[in-house]
Amino acid sequence: MKALTYELYLLEPLLATRLGGGDPNSAVGFDYIPGSMIRGLMVSRYTQQNTTDVADATDDNFRRLFLDGRVRFLNAYPQAYEQRTLPVPLSWHREKDEGKTASICDFAIEIWNGGQQWQRVKQPFCHLWGSEDGGYKVELKKPERHINIHTSREDRQKVIKGESTVFRYEALAPEQTFCGVILAEQETDLELLKKWLPKGEVVSLGGSHLAGYGQARIQKVVIQDDWCEYTPLGEDTDAIVVTLLSDAIIRDPRTGAYISTLEPIIGCAHKEAFVKMQVVGGFNRKWTLPLPQIPAIQAGSVFVYPAQDGLLSRLQSLESSGIGDRRAEGFGRIAINWHRVAEITPAEKPIPTTPLPVTLQSDGSTDLAKRIVERILRQKLDRALVAAVNQLKIQNPPSNAQLSRMRVVARQALSQNNTDVIFQHMDSMKKAARDQFQRARIKSDRLDDWLRARAENVQG
Repeated sequence: MKALTYELYLLEPLLATRLGGGDPNSAVGFDYIPGSMIRGLMVSRYTQQNTTDVADATDDNFRRLFLDGRVRFLNAYPQAYEQRTLPVPLSWHREKDEGKTASICDFAIEIWNGGQQWQRVKQPFCHLWGSEDGGYKVELKKPERHINIHTSREDRQKVIKGESTVFRYEALAPEQTFCGVILAEQETDLELLKKWLPKGEVVSLGGSHLAGYGQARIQKVVIQDDWCEYTPLGEDTDAIVVTLLSDAIIRDPRTGAYISTLEPIIGCAHKEAFVKMQVVGGFNRKWTLPLPQIPAIQAGSVFVYPAQDGLLSRLQSLESSGIGDRRAEGFGRIAINWHRVAEITPAEKPIPTTPLPVTLQSDGSTDLAKRIVERILRQKLDRALVAAVNQLKIQNPPSNAQLSRMRVVARQALSQNNTDVIFQHMDSMKKAARDQFQRARIKSDRLDDWLRARAENVQG
């Protein structure tokens, strides 16, 4: 199928809040970037292009691109081997207390007995492949997390006992790459969406942008003709294994209730299932209201069906479109006979082989090689810059409100490529605000002088 693939490299922690975080004074993010978040970014680009701030659900183009499921914004999952990983099947188990190197057994293919104690694989994502020796290996991946403690109070200028609340953000850590996919029935739609994802652009995703969250850089935007979400592995059996590659929202057509089975869609009952349910929600930026909280079948759930005439072809017809509700946001992705392997060996990323020497034959090849090297160096520089900024310590810092305002001004200067915006803001500060920046210190320098020096010499 045709797909628009892209990468998101996190420059800052990214907070995509999920339900069920536990402590009411905390916000816990997903282990991935939801497709609904990417769709929201594209909706904002659509409204900007059409010079309107209104998302019109009655407009045919808007409905085709964002609402009716003809364009599907899949979740951006962590990268491994420069590819998009997939959720770990819930049928995968390993012996308890055997460590990360213990073999993984797929109970959807074979039930292992012998008195061992089993537990599900805890890592949320995996990359599965067939090895040269005829076996099967997998790299398990768990995204790194970033935990920050914040304080909320009604008056940011005063600390009053009993009126301050401490809360915690648990977000995706920076310096990680996530791979996203957009599917569409019309190639012209993919071409249009590709224009709204320019390579190298820095975008803001998730919540708390003013608190230093959400910046990510778009990389490797490509339209692929024969994109496949997974590669089937293993030998044919007398069963059909269906694995959810994202959460799925399934309703009973008779009662409208949300259910934990695929029977209304598949048309037959499963003979074995490994299922977990969770509550999903969302946020409607048009209404600035949360979406209703509803139960969904968790990604990684596995259903085993008996092989029947016509069932396999019927399932394969659902792979591209997905199943259930909210498919435009990436819900309802399925894989058919993806993992028909009884035993899998965990493995680390293989050591790359020594590349063959390359001779550049033309000026065009030389220019291309220079651009590749420049991009690699820029990525390393961006990571080093973020690390250096995170190590800066401000003594006697200005108020949070003043720091947030300065951050907004700096981002505006970056987007306009005009540092005069920073000088204009600092020169127009009121005396109380200016005094705060002059009292603050970074090492022995006043924060006011430190900011002006770097705005005067951006390349330094």
